[in-house]
Amino acid sequence: MSHQSSSPLDLPGTKKYFNIGETIIREGETSEGLFVLLQGKVGVFKRDLSIAEIKQRGTVFGELGLILGIPRTATIQALEPTFVLFVKLSLEELVTKHPLLTKKILRGLADRLSTTTEMWWSASEELSDLS
Repeated sequence: MSHQSSSPLDLPGTKKYFNIGETIIREGETSEGLFVLLQGKVGVFKRDLSIAEIKQRGTVFGELGLILGIPRTATIQALEPTFVLFVKLSLEELVTKHPLLTKKILRGLADRLSTTTEMWWSASEELSDLS
């Protein structure tokens, strides 16, 4: 049995470059794979509202559409000159060929869900205090 890496940087893919302001993913597009940030910084936008920035090398994005088989849920734009790795694969390939990475991605998604839930509750409490 071969050694499986848990690093998204080890995935086979196509390196792509984006200038400042260029769109990497457009909300509503079909998902055909995921992206790994190699260098630079990207912004995450939902209906033109900035919701996050990603700048850590090795961060995976675009995985939600791949896992759920749904169109892209946000727009991702380069905030500075950015290199990404585009990895075109199916959920089945991700799970069977890269199980350690799949586990890492699922933990990342769970962490984002937890953070979003906490932010929602905090905002909800602030709104109820105003009424």
